[in-house]
Amino acid sequence: MKTSSIGWLLGSSALLGVGLYATAAGAESRFGSREHFWQGELGVRTTFVTDPGFDPFANDDALTQLSLGVARTVWDEDRVSFAPGVIWDYGWRNSTARGQSTSFTSHRIALALEGRYHLFPFVYGLVRLTPGAVRQSMEVDDPLSPAPFVAQNWAFAFDASAGAAFLLGPQLEDSVSPVRWWLAAEGGYSYAGSTSLLMHPDLADGDPRRTGDLNLGTLAVSGGFLRVYGSVTY
Repeated sequence: MKTSSIGWLLGSSALLGVGLYATAAGAESRFGSREHFWQGELGVRTTFVTDPGFDPFANDDALTQLSLGVARTVWDEDRVSFAPGVIWDYGWRNSTARGQSTSFTSHRIALALEGRYHLFPFVYGLVRLTPGAVRQSMEVDDPLSPAPFVAQNWAFAFDASAGAAFLLGPQLEDSVSPVRWWLAAEGGYSYAGSTSLLMHPDLADGDPRRTGDLNLGTLAVSGGFLRVYGSVTY
């Protein structure tokens, strides 16, 4: 009886090992080596900015941006992989403040450090740390001023987020195409350093007209964010 139990345990362990190996090998043959994956991303990112300094440039807290990215998987071990990349986000807002037209433009360039856990061949979870920099341009058009008031500055930025990606296709194991299409979403918190909103009239050098500056305080485009994007891997 004891011998048969031991034999049953050994047989079950062997079958489990073969099954796990076959699953891993099947995923590898189906999707190729993750070490060779390039990934291009196109999506939309929305940051919810609660800083009062954002109020003159928008009638709500949402800063929506076009988001482009590229990454490459450089390491994988079993279900875990690491894919660094670069992300560029661009967006703008327009509003009015005390009857004056205002505009806000933001460019964000960042290094994406993304870890992935591959739950199945068709879905993986991700965590991402994204240090970078934000360039902000603000403008206030005062009809009583000889030129619009403008300000431009840079700030350090850092994101921490988590999300998931789902394979849209092709799903067939015998597909010969190396290209795969994915849909992904992530959310987290975005930090950006506080910058001055001291704005100067946009006059050419040597222009004899003079006017005072406009000080709207400070602005930090920090807050929770959501990013939804489609991607292609090959």
